[in-house]
Amino acid sequence: MVEREELQLKADKCRNIINQYSFLIDLPLVSFIVDNHWKYIEDLGWSDYLLSLPDSQLSLIPDPKTFPVTADTPQTLAKLVTDCLGTYGSFPMVDLAMPEGFVKLGMSPKKQHEVFRMGHFIAQAIAKSRDVSQIIDFGSGKGYLPEHVSLTSPSVKVVGLDREEVNTAGGKQRNKLMERLWLPLFTKQNKTGVADHSCVNHYQPVTLELKEEHISKDFVSHISELSDGFVSSDKSTMLVGLHACGDLTSLLLQTFLRCPQLQALVSVGCCYHLITQKERTLSYMTDGPHKPKLADPSSIHAYPMSAYLQKTPLYFTRNALNLASQAPERMSSSGAVPAKNIVYRAMFQVLLKEQFETLPACNVGHSASHATDFISYSMAALKKLKLCGSASEYIVQSYSERFNDGSFERKIYLFHQLRTLLSRIVECLILVDRVLFLHDNGVKPDIFGLFDPVVSPRCYVLVAEKS
Repeated sequence: MVEREELQLKADKCRNIINQYSFLIDLPLVSFIVDNHWKYIEDLGWSDYLLSLPDSQLSLIPDPKTFPVTADTPQTLAKLVTDCLGTYGSFPMVDLAMPEGFVKLGMSPKKQHEVFRMGHFIAQAIAKSRDVSQIIDFGSGKGYLPEHVSLTSPSVKVVGLDREEVNTAGGKQRNKLMERLWLPLFTKQNKTGVADHSCVNHYQPVTLELKEEHISKDFVSHISELSDGFVSSDKSTMLVGLHACGDLTSLLLQTFLRCPQLQALVSVGCCYHLITQKERTLSYMTDGPHKPKLADPSSIHAYPMSAYLQKTPLYFTRNALNLASQAPERMSSSGAVPAKNIVYRAMFQVLLKEQFETLPACNVGHSASHATDFISYSMAALKKLKLCGSASEYIVQSYSERFNDGSFERKIYLFHQLRTLLSRIVECLILVDRVLFLHDNGVKPDIFGLFDPVVSPRCYVLVAEKS
């Protein structure tokens, strides 16, 4: 169990790093050339060292475990790497081994990894709990996780909630197929020669879009009604969320605290760029598609939730939340530099600023993501912005030639990689806020690294049990 004082100290460290390096976290890459973001790196005295790194080491920068720290590394940069590793790298990893007989039907390798590890983790949590006899899974999708839990923990009934009817229907069809596959496997594993029917039909998908009005002391009773009594309204229940997206994790925590039948919680969040903040301060890119989501004053918000962070809040820009959703370990392990589109986008911003009096509010997005050079990228982006004909291909060609020496390309890559180094710090503060929120409400939670971050970047699981 993580103590409150340790969590508060970790929150303070995260906030200090975020405040100190806000220029890396908040500044948008699109304006890298226009606003000369590299000047911040020069002012820190990091420029010469970073530019001297060989290309083979650029991919190692996002992960502090692989960052190429040497005797030549500037002291302040080496300290940042150490601080990043010491702040979020202190969450312990769960050690689990893949058992024989794991049914992989229809799952990608990433999904297999997530479903097995979280399913096995839940099974262990059930074994330690004296009372839990049923599970409700938030955002169950096609039902991979709840189905796996119901098959491997046959004493427990599982309801999977998803807002999409197509997922519910797909879950029911897959469940029938899994029953036929599982029985022979179960019989073989137990070497009894007799199929044990007690391990099937313990999962039921239900269509429900979870909203704030569902957060009440009668939540389990409501799910019991929707499932036609499949789960009991008065039995101890575990609440589960595998990659509960955006504000769904906040709703999950609130529901867990409000309903007395909910006795245990296992939650992995994701999609931080979709969370709603209580309020915000002035930030970069606050208009158009990059504007942060702000909660209505009377509604539940996903950040900050804890009393400690609400006391002296640090609000995130949209760029910071997008950064928290990055995958630093995967980027470092890939050995690849970022896509060249980030260079084209920064060059395109120069073209927009110099050729148009008013910058268009529309987001370029992925409209030119398949472009192979700056000219094709710019023409596709101009079309998306409905500016075709406003800038000729000849003008676009002139910008391509202007930046042809590649002087900005390496700097943009380095700036991007340094930003990603800080991604886990932003994520860590969001996670710590959630754990502190549970502490505020009399629950003593814990947090672990559950997934391989290269396979599944949103890898931290929040666990709690009411006393």
